[in-house]
Amino acid sequence: MEKVILGNATLYLADCREIIDGLQFDAVVTDPPYGLSRLLNRSLESFGKIQNKEQRIRNLHNGGTWAAKEIYKGIDWDNETPDVTFLLKRNVPTMLFGGNYFTGLPPSRKWIIWDKGGQFYRRTFAEAELCWCSFDGNTRIIKHNIVKGKQHPTEKPVGVMKFCIEELPKGTGNIIFDPYMGSASTGVAAAQMGRGFIGIEQRKDYFDIAHQRIEQAYPCSHRFNKNENWLAL
Repeated sequence: MEKVILGNATLYLADCREIIDGLQFDAVVTDPPYGLSRLLNRSLESFGKIQNKEQRIRNLHNGGTWAAKEIYKGIDWDNETPDVTFLLKRNVPTMLFGGNYFTGLPPSRKWIIWDKGGQFYRRTFAEAELCWCSFDGNTRIIKHNIVKGKQHPTEKPVGVMKFCIEELPKGTGNIIFDPYMGSASTGVAAAQMGRGFIGIEQRKDYFDIAHQRIEQAYPCSHRFNKNENWLAL
């Protein structure tokens, strides 16, 4: 296990299920694997059922399918949908992207719907993603384009994660926990909003990206020394 402290953020290179019992937080905002990687490796012939072959070829080369980009190679971590019931046992407000893929979640009146923008409308990919909330409230929609130049296959826009954090019940979200940190869009949002953050990631390459992004998210007047301790200049 590797641990890094950056201001109010603590990052772990570890398996979240092995260390969660020793962590203190008051909200969970996370985007776990959906178990969809087998669909990302589909061939040209199987890509798109409502488009003709010429359109499928254009999509394949302009980013319309994940199979065309190196970033989507070898994502075996998305082979299965993880069991996330261990998160619910902490009894804190929880926001779970991809909640429609997980079984065993209680019914909820509150969902966050991320509308991914016109470039996805009537294409072969989902036009929106759904975030399940463990607490009551009205369903909300946020319209925000996807990340350009992203460093993780399923990286969420920071603006979307800020929106989610703002939807947490009043008095919570002082320390936000993301057990499936990835490239840390949730952590960047928390840092920019002045919230505490705890993130866990199993893969070293994504952990290093998260480390760099969160460090850069703090104001220029607050940086870190070589030992990763907080340094107020």
